[in-house]
Amino acid sequence: MAISRLRSIAALTLAALPALAAFAQPAALAITHVTVIDGRGGPQTDMSVLLQGGRIAAVTPAKTLHLLAGTQLVDGRGRFLIPGLWDMHVHLMRPGRVETYFPLLIANGITGVRDMGGELPLAEIGRLKREVEDGTRLGPHLFAAGPLVDGPYPVLPHLSRVVTDAASAEATVVELHAQGADFIKVYNRLPRDAYFAIADTTRRLGMPFAGHVPFSVSAREASDAGQKSIEHLFNVLFACSSREDGLMREKAAMLASSDADERRRLRRDYLRGVLDSYDPQKADALFARFARNGTWQVPTLVQRRFFAQPDPAIAGDPRLRYIQRSQRIRWDPRQDGRIQNRDAEDREIEQRSYEMDRAMIPAMLRAGVRFLAGTDSPDPYAWPGFGLHDELAALVDAGLTPMQALQAATRNAAEYLGLQNETGAIAPGLRADLVLLDADPLADIRNTRRIEAVIFGGHLLSSLALQQLRDQAAAAADRN
Repeated sequence: MAISRLRSIAALTLAALPALAAFAQPAALAITHVTVIDGRGGPQTDMSVLLQGGRIAAVTPAKTLHLLAGTQLVDGRGRFLIPGLWDMHVHLMRPGRVETYFPLLIANGITGVRDMGGELPLAEIGRLKREVEDGTRLGPHLFAAGPLVDGPYPVLPHLSRVVTDAASAEATVVELHAQGADFIKVYNRLPRDAYFAIADTTRRLGMPFAGHVPFSVSAREASDAGQKSIEHLFNVLFACSSREDGLMREKAAMLASSDADERRRLRRDYLRGVLDSYDPQKADALFARFARNGTWQVPTLVQRRFFAQPDPAIAGDPRLRYIQRSQRIRWDPRQDGRIQNRDAEDREIEQRSYEMDRAMIPAMLRAGVRFLAGTDSPDPYAWPGFGLHDELAALVDAGLTPMQALQAATRNAAEYLGLQNETGAIAPGLRADLVLLDADPLADIRNTRRIEAVIFGGHLLSSLALQQLRDQAAAAADRN
């Protein structure tokens, strides 16, 4: 079937959340004369990719492809085929979000996500995962932590399991593992002994842990303890300070204060101390440690950038139609107290923090640190679906090459999750989760937005089907 006829493929109605079975899966599908960019080497031009039974059957020069009778053809001339994308930091496991955002993610070529903490019970998350895998629900492959694990006075009480010491931390990890959590998400206020108990228990169970670097430990200690990824570069800059020990005491005083005004003053003093004492040699040693220990980084620059550089124009962005109605007011910086309550000093500190975090990325790359692409969506102001493409562009602006950024959302995600024999590349035997672009992402990473079709589990979703998924997401957003 020629690409010009993709729009004629029958697609779903908008009456209900779609099943993958709503999209026809041909006995065999071949994308011919396409440029393949799979993140394992340079682009391969004039290739054909044969899909059968939801898997990639062959990747071969176009002139050597032998087709079975009845194979559906897609003409890939002038187009580029990449693996399905992974958003490695989302928060979808909350009421109404699956209905709204699963279709939107697929429409944006995102075929897998790592959920970093939510409200839905792990039993319900397990059901969602099974429905995606058996095709009764259209949505991305899902790895999920379940609740956050935090200490006393948690930052997000409604999303957190609270632990107070090593014994309660160990018991919580064992319980969440038994309930089906794929990993443990650690958060800001974990006591020091609880944090290391989590590290020991997950190691014993063969289970990863990831998340923020709690205030009670350093990024160096977190890396040595086996924390698999650090989100948002959280507390990494602190560990690059020549005054780290003294600043740790200042941070403890800030956290212990019960007076809001004093806490704000102490926080400013502490943050300025971090920003003014960056030690490049200490940073290089830390980054070498990350590389040696296999500590991945998930910068979520799109989320960080907006808080550093808020733009009131977002209140009129047409993509707000895809944000849950109940959540839209939180996406208006004119109503967001976290932004509006800042003064000039707060704004200057936030901007400097973001710029210095961003500036560490090239040094990390030189040291061999591995990166993943994540957005923090749909938390303000990280667009579900669309935001991953923004993140890839932000990573390139921060120093990654277009290929490295693409790898952060494909090959690297698969390796991090231990799925390199299932996804993340375009090779025989892997899942047929692919994105067909009409422009070269290596020439301009922003071309990952130019999606002509998505192939998910061997099912071809045309541009018309993708638009219908976006429309369905908007309708669900209005209901929620």
